[in-house]
Amino acid sequence: MTQPPVPPQYQGFPPPAPRRTWVPLVVVGGLLLVLVAVVATGLVLFLNRDDGKPAAHSSTPTARTKPSDPAAVEFRRVLTAKPGTCPTPAPSGTACDDKGTRYTLGKVELDGSNVSEVKAAIQENGAGGWYVGLTLDTEGAKLFEQLTAAVAQQQPPANQLAIVVHGQVVAAPSVQSAIAGGKIEISGSYTRDTAQELAGRITG
Repeated sequence: MTQPPVPPQYQGFPPPAPRRTWVPLVVVGGLLLVLVAVVATGLVLFLNRDDGKPAAHSSTPTARTKPSDPAAVEFRRVLTAKPGTCPTPAPSGTACDDKGTRYTLGKVELDGSNVSEVKAAIQENGAGGWYVGLTLDTEGAKLFEQLTAAVAQQQPPANQLAIVVHGQVVAAPSVQSAIAGGKIEISGSYTRDTAQELAGRITG
């Protein structure tokens, strides 16, 4: 019987095996191996968390260094300040400090969204005691410099700038001149514990 003619392009050579089927097999196989490894690792981590012991990656979380709620921190001009017993709740447009002084305040001119870092620290050599330091971002530093320049020109108590945290005045210092650089220190008889507590209240 006469054999059918071999197509000219394959004459004398076996037809080449199609290559396109091998690439997907290699890639898919590689992915399967990776997925198996990931699933196996996930199971190990899950089991480790159930044995009553903390997993290696679940160490003490890093403390926040900036406010979680921008509205938690407000910078406002002091309009009036009256010492004495502070009513609870404080009337609208007012806030009190821990000594009972009631402040009538201007609008919020900066808030926690302009604060890039909060830390409790001690003055160099410990001579000045503990304080809470706030670092403002570029925009906040510019606004704060403009705000303090304006406040410094006022007569008491309008030359005071209140820092309000969750509705309470934590500091209301008198401003003598414009403050540049975006570095703010809240100080006043703080211990390590009370400074860290205030920093925690600011960051939320």
